[in-house]
Amino acid sequence: MAFSHHQLVSHTGSLKAHLQAPRWVLAVSGGLDSMCLLHALVQLQQDHHCPPLSVIHINHGLQLQADQWQQQVEHQCQAYGLICSSHKVTLCPQQRQRLGLEAAARNARYDVFKQQVHQDEVLLLGQHADDQSETLFLRLLRGAGVAGLRAMPQQRKLGLASLVRPLLSVRQTDLYGYAQAQGLTWCEDPSNQNSDFDRNYLRHQVMPLLRQRWPALDERVATVACLMSDTQALLDEVAAADFKLMHRLTEFGECLPCAQLQALSRGRRYNLLRYWFARRHVPMPDYAAMQGIDTQFLDSAIDRQPYLQLGQWCLRRNQGYLLLMPHVKQASGAVMSYNCKITLQMLQAGSIALHEGWLCLTQGAKVAMVLAQGDDLERRFRVGGERCKPMGRAHSQSLKKLLQEIKVPAWERDQVPLFYVNGELAMVADLWVNCGFEATAGGPAWNWSKATKNTAFDCDD
Repeated sequence: MAFSHHQLVSHTGSLKAHLQAPRWVLAVSGGLDSMCLLHALVQLQQDHHCPPLSVIHINHGLQLQADQWQQQVEHQCQAYGLICSSHKVTLCPQQRQRLGLEAAARNARYDVFKQQVHQDEVLLLGQHADDQSETLFLRLLRGAGVAGLRAMPQQRKLGLASLVRPLLSVRQTDLYGYAQAQGLTWCEDPSNQNSDFDRNYLRHQVMPLLRQRWPALDERVATVACLMSDTQALLDEVAAADFKLMHRLTEFGECLPCAQLQALSRGRRYNLLRYWFARRHVPMPDYAAMQGIDTQFLDSAIDRQPYLQLGQWCLRRNQGYLLLMPHVKQASGAVMSYNCKITLQMLQAGSIALHEGWLCLTQGAKVAMVLAQGDDLERRFRVGGERCKPMGRAHSQSLKKLLQEIKVPAWERDQVPLFYVNGELAMVADLWVNCGFEATAGGPAWNWSKATKNTAFDCDD
């Protein structure tokens, strides 16, 4: 069916619901699809009452012709009387190595989009039906689940704005016919012919054969994407109900009880975990990693301390709960080491600053040690074998047992500061004072205050 600008706001047109937006922002690369959409929107504004239209162009600098394409887009916008905002971006080398060129370029584009498109505005992209089919096949070949097989949504939120793909049901052949009929010119990216890229291989080597055998392929793909979108919405509803019932907040972060997770069927458990990770924008583990969570976190011995890093987050287990926490890189022991001789000036100042907190001279503190001028003060960390006899106890006990007793997580035990005076353990953080180092009743002594404290973070409702 021949493409017309009237389709954009027809009964099923994706822009009909956005006619009251404060602004439409069209991303124009200079290629066939975006130049056709640009022309169609200009025509649409002449026939309908539409929001103001502006153009954004991203110059990735990956081709020799990149600056020339930018100039062509800017000149065309000038001819239409539109404002064009061009942005040159530099790809992050780490992302390019880890994710590949296409994904790194996409991330760079979207960083600009999020900065330039504001609340209630609509970002318009020119992907078409052929792009949608390629995307679904790529994700299928990479082992995607229901969420991935939704392919590209026709519209979704972009921060406080909206992202819309008005051409997602239009075939590229129809856009080509539209461009010829309207006398449009566009830029040809030579990298689109490079079949070393997976998408180009599908586009040039695979999809033509499939369309020859199944002419309605793209319509079928669109149907599958819609079905997967509906299915994912249902899965999200189930996961949201499970999450509301099971999730807890602790001082270490969000958690789910391992026993209740194990009671769920595998599919429902994985669905809940994916929902949990998506809420926190955690990089999504693949199916093998999900199986690893079963074996390493839920089914392993209770004394094990499993750990899985997921981007800037990590998964841990403690006291029968699965914890999702921000990943914090621990400082090395060499950086954190501290020792000094207590001077009169220190005693008069009443405060000793360390990397992660302060020793402060107070009166009447429950957990505080005595220091005298000339004492050698050293702050260490647990290496194993330490013993402590807290006030009020008849015998000394291993520090490991004491920390287990008050349920300090295993990964935090080696970060608990131990204060030694003249070579002997005197105080364990703000937890215990070793017998012999306590102050007289109500007398002045030094207690420990942490600079920061792990606290539960708010949930997204």
